[in-house]
Amino acid sequence: MEAGIPLPIKPHRCRRGAIRVYQGKGNEQSTVTCKGRIGILCLVLLLLFPFLSGCWDSVELNQRAVIAAIGIDEDGESGYVVSLQVIVADEIAGAKARGTTPVVLFQEKGKNLFQAIRRASQRVSRIISLAHIRLVVIGEKLARAGIGDTMDFLERSGEIRLPVKMMVARGNTGKDVLAVMTAIGRIPANDISGKLETSERLYAGDYAVTIDDVIRSMINKGGGPVLTGIQVDGDLEQAPGKNNVDNILPKAVVHINGMGVFQKDRLVRWLDDDQAIGLSMINNKVKSAETTLSCGKDRDTIGIETLFSATNIHTRMEQGEPVFVINLKQTGAVQEAECPINLKSPEVMKRLQEQWTEETKKMITSTVREVQRTRSDVIGFGLALERSHPKQWKRLSSEWSRHFAESTVRIQVTSVLKHTQTRTNPYSKGESD
Repeated sequence: MEAGIPLPIKPHRCRRGAIRVYQGKGNEQSTVTCKGRIGILCLVLLLLFPFLSGCWDSVELNQRAVIAAIGIDEDGESGYVVSLQVIVADEIAGAKARGTTPVVLFQEKGKNLFQAIRRASQRVSRIISLAHIRLVVIGEKLARAGIGDTMDFLERSGEIRLPVKMMVARGNTGKDVLAVMTAIGRIPANDISGKLETSERLYAGDYAVTIDDVIRSMINKGGGPVLTGIQVDGDLEQAPGKNNVDNILPKAVVHINGMGVFQKDRLVRWLDDDQAIGLSMINNKVKSAETTLSCGKDRDTIGIETLFSATNIHTRMEQGEPVFVINLKQTGAVQEAECPINLKSPEVMKRLQEQWTEETKKMITSTVREVQRTRSDVIGFGLALERSHPKQWKRLSSEWSRHFAESTVRIQVTSVLKHTQTRTNPYSKGESD
């Protein structure tokens, strides 16, 4: 070893007051006390303290205006109209409640969304916080004009989170939807979000779409996003007042309504009822659904509940052209029978399964044809082709909208009825179990 570099004679843990002895060349010895090392360490920590000052730009909660939802509409003169649904914290807390509305809606215009939101600070007495937004509602007029610029702001913003739900105000503006006082749930944004989640879980005619979903869909060639529709029924003038929830029958009600199909960034068509359910089936979004089967008479029906549904899309090449096969497997149960039918019979149950299969095929076929008319691949045929046949996809991708509209689609459905709940034969048959 070089001179001047000490080596420890015996390694040991340094205790307070102990002396560590080192030996170098020529049996020279030096000592270092623990007290000296502790002093150096304290000096280093003191130098680092200025850099450990915490959140230098923090804003206290009582200085923030928490935004529950944001409505975005088109304005012909200035560009955008932004509606901010601000939570009134004193009314939610309860102890300091004054009996006013739990939310307040502020509106502002701007040439772009960033300017409109910053201008809104002139109307709000606290710092606007977008970190807790649960819902973004786009007016239908803006949706048909194009939401590309809107998505740029939502994705670029450092506060707004990508899992936030997006919806289109069908026949209304975003302001109209967010201005409705709701009976269940004090905060309208939470009420709307709850309706969407419940409808997705039970009805299957719609499903939640997030900002991240929209961004991913917009970058697909020949495709576009799908957004859930929301509509206000009733008196729009009475909707913002507290008397809207003081009655058993509210003057205005917000409800989920259909799925909007976009071509790139523009809304081009609405899918309703069976077609919307068919879209959920194709996109593997069904958690539970209902299907009504006919008993052969005009008014007698059988209600089937879907307990499980899974869909796969396969691609085949026939004569150089892609053929898409939608393979759906579903299981269900009989929830209602309004006609005299023997549900104990295996032949009867088999016929019901076949009837359910055909009804499902009709829904999916109708959905595919309607979507192909829009020339927007919101089903994902292009992605399936790219995964299985990349060379053919490279050849067709430049004009995929046209190829998608002309594609051959085959539908295969396998249905199984597992049970008939706690009864077998219906009361209309006149027989007991």
